[in-house]
Amino acid sequence: MSIVKKAKEKYERYEQQHRDIIQAAIKVFGETNFEVGTMAKIAEEAGISEAMLYKHFDGKKELFITCFQEIVSELMARYRECYLKNENNPLGYLEDSGIAYLRYIKESRNGSRYFSHLLSSTFDPELKKPLMDFVKASINTVKKALGLAQEMGKLSEELDTELLAWDYVGQYYSLILAREMNIKEILEEDRVRAFMRGMFRK
Repeated sequence: MSIVKKAKEKYERYEQQHRDIIQAAIKVFGETNFEVGTMAKIAEEAGISEAMLYKHFDGKKELFITCFQEIVSELMARYRECYLKNENNPLGYLEDSGIAYLRYIKESRNGSRYFSHLLSSTFDPELKKPLMDFVKASINTVKKALGLAQEMGKLSEELDTELLAWDYVGQYYSLILAREMNIKEILEEDRVRAFMRGMFRK
């Protein structure tokens, strides 16, 4: 085997291990929280030594933030698909994005549980910042879509788009709560879609 091929295989193993660590950490942090979840537990879940874990991440805080970024990247990919499907339909984009989020928390129990613990981690400014940046970006995106819908005459101009955007984003945690309480009827797609259409009624 050539040196180049060996180096490539080593890199690929490292990258796979890196991904496995992130998924293990999302699971551990989801089952506990940032304070209780330990690097030792994450290493055990990933099937590696704690020393090997530290070759990938300097510490628990860096790993926790990376988990958040991983989940956000997954959500953004889903939202981009919704946008491409609804480039000229801002309300349709918001409706489909809400369903995309609903599907994510139903499909990813670990990711859903991780998200449920985020607010308890905001005591630390470094952990709070990524969450605040995500929420603000989400609010701005929704507010922009609502404003465009008003310009197109599809939404009442009397509606406060900022408050409506906050209400829309706030539903994320409502769905997580229903998921954690196993209230399946709240998580029915047709029901959630009808609710959002009611939110955006002209």
